[in-house]
Amino acid sequence: MSGFRQFISVGFVVMWAGMSPVEAATPAAVEFSADTYQSGPKQVQRVGRIYVGKNRIRSETQQNGQPVVNIIDSDNKLTWVLYPQQQSYIEYPMGSTENITGQKGSPCEGIPGAECKRLGDDMVQDRPATKWSVVITGQSGAMRSTQWIGKQRSILLRQEIDGGPVMVQHMQAVEELNGRQVEKWEMTMSQGNQPAQSSTRWFDPQLNLAIKEMNAGGYVRELRNIKIGSQDPELFAIPSHFRKIIPQQPQKQ
Repeated sequence: MSGFRQFISVGFVVMWAGMSPVEAATPAAVEFSADTYQSGPKQVQRVGRIYVGKNRIRSETQQNGQPVVNIIDSDNKLTWVLYPQQQSYIEYPMGSTENITGQKGSPCEGIPGAECKRLGDDMVQDRPATKWSVVITGQSGAMRSTQWIGKQRSILLRQEIDGGPVMVQHMQAVEELNGRQVEKWEMTMSQGNQPAQSSTRWFDPQLNLAIKEMNAGGYVRELRNIKIGSQDPELFAIPSHFRKIIPQQPQKQ
């Protein structure tokens, strides 16, 4: 699975935390646009817009009352943050892939500093799955886990983190959401004697991503007004009159 799929699966451009970066086949063939919403227990607000092209994503939001645009280009492994009012942008590399040792199609594909080893086939909740040993190394050290990836949807069905929580996902039903046929999945996380925490996701098979998420606290994040179709390439390009800003690097002591 590509790094592009990783950004999509965690929804609204890295939004659906807790989902595997290999939830499904790459959705790049399905281009679409949608409104992004998130709500709390007391209010509902429109967050912005998202446009998904071929291996490119554009998200439009508001920060401190000003518009901000994020563009992810997985082909060139770049992320741009645009500030329309200042007519400027900042460019960030998506990360080197030199340290990626996971084999193609593994949970590590597209994740720097990750190593994956296939442990064989298994069954989880009567669903065929592939079992993986996953090690992700970051600045704070290495995180080791075992993952069971479903073969039908490539959804993370179970994850056990060494010294950490256990996550289990299972499908509850097939429903209609905003005129679209979706699968309702429940995710439960537990650790030791602590109370288990659960959240619900609605997975859209055509888009190959979760279009709605609701946690136990009543917080909801959702894609609405989904329109499938080719997206204008200009949406993913930086306007020629925008100036590039080079972030200042902190001085070493």
